[in-house]
Amino acid sequence: MIQQTHSIHLGSHVLDLVKLPEAAQQELVTFYEFLVFKYQGQADTARPNKQRILSQIFREAEGTLPEQYTFDREALHER
Repeated sequence: MIQQTHSIHLGSHVLDLVKLPEAAQQELVTFYEFLVFKYQGQADTARPNKQRILSQIFREAEGTLPEQYTFDREALHER
């Protein structure tokens, strides 16, 4: 059961949850919990860390394939 509040202020946006049916309110709470879980631990500064990690990976890669390597386009797109 969701405790009804009149509205939520997000910057210049106002969300009036009372206008939604109870099922929609529950969906909104579930989606909110999903987003919190998905983005937990990610700070605004996480992007440079990802960039640094990718740079290190590409710096370490030699860019050569094994001599016996074959590219099979059909196997690549197989589902």
